[in-house]
Order: sequence, then C-alpha cells, then structure tokens
Amino acid sequence: MKKINSKKPSTEISPEKNISKNLIKMEFSPNIAIVGTGPAGTYCALQLIEHFKKEDQNTYKITLFDPLPALSTILPTGNGRCNLTYNENDFKKFAAFYPRGEKFLYSILSRYSMYETLEYFEKLGIKTYTQPDNRIFPVSNSAKDVQKHMISALKKSKNINFINKTIKNIEELNKYNIIVLATGSKDRSGLVQQFGHKIIPLKPALCGLKVKELTPNFPTGISIQANGGGIIFTHQGLSGPEIFKISSKNVHKEYPYKIKIPIINPDKLFKLIDANPKKSFGNVVSELIPKKLTKYVFEQHGLNYDKQAAHAKKEEIKTLENLDFTIIAIDGRGEIVHAGGVCTDEINKNCHSKINSKLWIIGEALNVDGFCGGFNLQNCWSTAAIAADDIVKFCKEI
Repeated sequence: MKKINSKKPSTEISPEKNISKNLIKMEFSPNIAIVGTGPAGTYCALQLIEHFKKEDQNTYKITLFDPLPALSTILPTGNGRCNLTYNENDFKKFAAFYPRGEKFLYSILSRYSMYETLEYFEKLGIKTYTQPDNRIFPVSNSAKDVQKHMISALKKSKNINFINKTIKNIEELNKYNIIVLATGSKDRSGLVQQFGHKIIPLKPALCGLKVKELTPNFPTGISIQANGGGIIFTHQGLSGPEIFKISSKNVHKEYPYKIKIPIINPDKLFKLIDANPKKSFGNVVSELIPKKLTKYVFEQHGLNYDKQAAHAKKEEIKTLENLDFTIIAIDGRGEIVHAGGVCTDEINKNCHSKINSKLWIIGEALNVDGFCGGFNLQNCWSTAAIAADDIVKFCKEI
C-alpha cells in the first residue's frame, strides 16, 4: 500500500544546522482552525492527530468550527448506509468518475487512495465490505456508526476543541497560524472569497430531472436498469443513479435539452418474437420491461400494443431500443452534491492555497465532484489526508 511519506531532510544541511533546525521545530506550537466538521474537516483533524503523534509533537491545538453537529452531513449518504468509497485501484480510472476535478485528483489519489482510507477506517474499528457493483460500505451498514467511531477517535485527543458556531469573517481566525477550510460546496459565509479565492458558480448535480413527456400514462413508481445504473420514474420525471450521472454530466447545459434512455435490446426482442409469434406485440415487449412502461413506450412511439408480434416491422422493433426525453429542469429533491467551488488552479497539489500561505482548502469546498458510488466521500478523505500531511511538513519548516 502506498504511504504518504514525510519529507526527508536535505543532505546538504550540516549536522549542527540539523540539530538547530530540529530544536526550532520542536518549539513551534501549531494552532490550527478547521472550519467545517463534515467528512473532510473531521478526517483532516484525525490525520493531523496521527501525524503529530509520529512527530512526538503534543503542543498543537486543533479547533473545529461548525454550527451543525460533527459529521451530520454523512448521515444521509448511501441511504443511511454510508457509501465510504469505491473499489478501484487504478487512480486514473478512479479519477475518471469525477466530471469536474479529474486531472487535479491524479496526484491526490495516487498518494492517498481508497486503500489508505480503508486501512485507516479498519484502525478506527470500522470494518467494511464490497458490493458486487464495487461500492464499499461499513459492515454495520450505518452512517451513524461511522460518525460515532470518528468522533470518538477525535475526542480521545486533549488537543481537540469543538466550537458550535458559524465563522462569518476571516478576522475571527486571525489568532490561528494554520487554517483549513472544509466548508462544503455551500460556503454561506463566503470565507473562501474573503481569502481572495475565486468561486466557480454552484449548480446542483446528482439530482433527479423533470421531463416534458409527462402523460397520464407516465409509468410512475417503476424502475429499470440502463447503462449499468438504475432509473426510477417519478411524479416529476426521472431519478436514480443513472439519472444522477446524466444530470452531473450536463450540469452546465441550458434547458431544455434531450437525452436518450436505452430500454430494450433489439436482438433480445427479435428472439422473443421468433419464439412467441402469436402473442401480442405489447405482451412480448413486456417480458423485457415492466408492462406499465411498455404501454407508455408504445404510446410515445405510436405503436399498436395488441397486434400480433409476428407482424411487428423491423423498424418498429428498432425504435423501441431507446426512449427520448426532454429535460426541462432539475428535481431538487434528489440533490446530493453541487458542482462548483474553489477553482483548483488556485491551490497546489497538496490543497495548499497559492494566495494565502496559512490556508488549505479541502473536500467539497473545491470545484471537484463525482458520481454516486462513494466518490464524493473519497474526495473528502483524500484531500483531507494530503492536506494534513502537508500541514505537518509546513510546521516542521517554520
């Protein structure tokens, strides 16, 4: 497993200078503010504790600010089960699941991947398992259990302090010599902008979509698989993991726009018709998709449900391969994450601000967002860990 290595001392420094520099390092007492106790902020604090312990540094202080209880934002993730990460060991393939931030994450994920994440959760007592679709969950299937273990680990340190408040002005952070912004995608106080950073405008991603084609026969309540992901037909239009992915890819498109949903494999349908030529065309199709959806599809394509399958024309069968929809808006109820945030050009590969030397920005505060499957949490774990490692190196060099 890859490890984040501490910076090696330069071979050009004489032993005397080395001793002097080490004494200076030991005298420095980091006073760290972490704004936000979501997954990124909390994980960063935990990683800092680990690093300072290895450095035998026990005079540091970490203050975490948040008006909400720590890690409350992870409770709805994975429908309450907490989809911790995704089982993919190639960092470039892993990064490909992020519509925004893919190239930025190459360096991050190559140094701190899902392996290091799972190793640390195991250390906390959080055992995990991998589903057939490669999503990784705690054995407890409980986000509350993950929250409990992480907060318990934090509270074991006498160097940690929680303050239940919103930081509205950067002046409130003046006494801290290191600041980590883990405010999530909705930085309501505009702290990152107060620090001089540019914000890519926020837009909801990973959400349901409203469609124009809502007829009385719209098959509300059914679900199908398409492109390997689930699609749910709702009162508003479409939802489910595959739709979340589509909404994320098209987050900057103007409404209305068109999408195609693959619903039937024509080759399978041809074989079924050959095996059941006397059945009605609609009933044969209903062996491949729910009957309620079949009726809607036939209505949309102007096909005769009751005619014999043997009389179905080749072009009619081909038209059933896809269903076209016109997207007119998002269905905000399915919203999970936002595209947008701090421009990654303004921080370095260690999440260290290029504008302010005592500032690091991590997690969903960055213009980085992924599909469903544990990717947004892994962004939080990895950026937090990389930032923590860099902060300790920064402290050693002061």
